[in-house]
This record gives sequence, structure tokens and C-alpha cells, in this order.
Amino acid sequence: MKKHVRNLIILFCFALASLSCSYSKSVYESVAGLSSKSLYDLGFSGAPVLKKRVMVLPFLDQAGLGKEKVDQFTEMFLSDFNANGNYVIHKGSLPSNPAGKSKAPEFGIIADPEEVQKAAEKGMNIMITAVLSPENARARKKGIWPFRRVVADVEIPMIVNAFDVVNGTLCLSHLESVKIETDVEEFDPLFDKDPGTLKYELDPEKVDQAWAQILKRQAEVINRTLEAQPWMGRILSVDSRGAVVNAGEDVGLKTGVVFEVLGKAEIIQSASGRPISLLGPSIGELKVTEIREDHAFAPPLSDISVQKGQLVRIKR
Repeated sequence: MKKHVRNLIILFCFALASLSCSYSKSVYESVAGLSSKSLYDLGFSGAPVLKKRVMVLPFLDQAGLGKEKVDQFTEMFLSDFNANGNYVIHKGSLPSNPAGKSKAPEFGIIADPEEVQKAAEKGMNIMITAVLSPENARARKKGIWPFRRVVADVEIPMIVNAFDVVNGTLCLSHLESVKIETDVEEFDPLFDKDPGTLKYELDPEKVDQAWAQILKRQAEVINRTLEAQPWMGRILSVDSRGAVVNAGEDVGLKTGVVFEVLGKAEIIQSASGRPISLLGPSIGELKVTEIREDHAFAPPLSDISVQKGQLVRIKR
């Protein structure tokens, strides 16, 4: 118990402190289950693979790029991210901004519980948020006297977060940035004490190239993260035809597929104080008999009681 708590606290603290982190495998896989590689290593290679539904919220434009540019960058990111067609993409919307309150998230991690809940109700597996952050400029002296000059290293950053909607954990928070060197237009002898006084201009073509690199790298990182995790789902409701599972034709589900219903193991506290249930052993099985576009009906294969909200995974 103490080990899980310590690992999860380290995961969140590192994300908040550095703005760039990858998930802690030992903790996240305890919540999400074995990775695809681990399952393959154990010999489970014949089970059907389902696509993950991914809710992508509008990119938060802290850089002041404008809607047209943000929309363009969103499409570039999605094109790289879903190049192999492994995901069913849904575009979400950010909550309205109350008067006088900023949407800017502390440390770049957007974790609005209402949006996570909405994504869960729509049967999503993953929710992605992103922050297009403001430029960071730092001046430095370049060259040898008497040819020394002052240049600015301008960093263009972007933060992407991925939330596992099914088990309620942050599985990735990653910072990517590109630096562009440019001349300082107006020399200020106090530049090293107050970088905010720097005046410079960036080549628009170089800026677009930088953003293209950042978007591609972010897509690659999050793709690797999500592909390494097995498909996990949830029971949406229970009726006379059995459990209703959040998988359907859209993710490639077929009749006859058997799901394991997972129990809960120990409860750990996240850094925010919210309890998270680690996955327990299989407590029963469901077999898919009817499939719709975005859900399926799966009666229990034995005399077990299933409830709304229970987690399921494909039987290996």
C-alpha cells in the first residue's frame, strides 16, 4: 500500500514540477492492467484488438495564435496521431469561462472533473488536452569580442495531457519545445537581469516549422503511450439483455467476444486526494451477443451480479 502511494505521489509531483513527464509504469499499469507488450510476453497474442475512443478537447491557446491557427494545428496533430487509424476520434468542447476567471491551468495540466465525466458518459477511453504555451525568450552573448552580439533563444512550448477516462488516472503529461535563435533588435545592458525587456522578431516560416515539429513529436509520444496499454472498458448499464458495454461496431467489436469483469483491489489516494481503485481479479465473464454502433449487449456467462460502472477487458 505504501509503495503504491509513494509512486503515485512521485508521478504527480514530477509532472507538476517539470511540466514534462511520462507516466509511472509501475503505478499506472497497476491501475490500467498489463501493457500490450506484457500480455504478448505471457503468450496472450490471439485476442481481438479494439480501437480506443479518444476525446480531444480544443487546444488551449495561451500563445495568442488565434482560432484559425489553432484549428490548423489541431488537424495537423490529429493527422499524425491517428495516421494508422487506431483510434476513433471525437472532438469535445471546453466549459464556458466564467467572467473574470482565467482558463489557464496551473502547471499546464487540465483536469476538469466535469469534462472527464462527460467523456466517460460518452463511452470514451481517453481524453486529450493540450496547451499551446507562450514563448519563453532568453538573451545571451554570442561571438568573440569585438564581434560579440546579443541574440535571443526563443523557446516555443506545448504541453499535452492524456487521461484514462475508464480508470480516472493521468497516464501522460508531456512537454515538447523547439528553440529558435534570433537577433535582438534593441540592446539593453540589463537584458540578463530582466529578459522581459528583450525586443526581437521571429521568422514566421521558422515558427511554423517549429510548431510542425512539436505537433509531430507530441503525436508520436502519446501514440506510443496509448498503443502500449490494453483496451479497457466499462459497463454503462444493465438491463434484461445483460450488461451494456461501451464498445460497439465503431471500435471493431464482434459477437462472441468474451469480456472479463474486474473487481476492485486496494484503494490508493492520488496527490489531489481523490481515491483510485487498483484493478482486482476477474470476478466473472460476459459474452457479446448483440452489437450496436457505439455499445454492445453482453449477458453474464455465469450467475454473477454485474453493476453499472464496473470495468471490463477482453478475455485473453
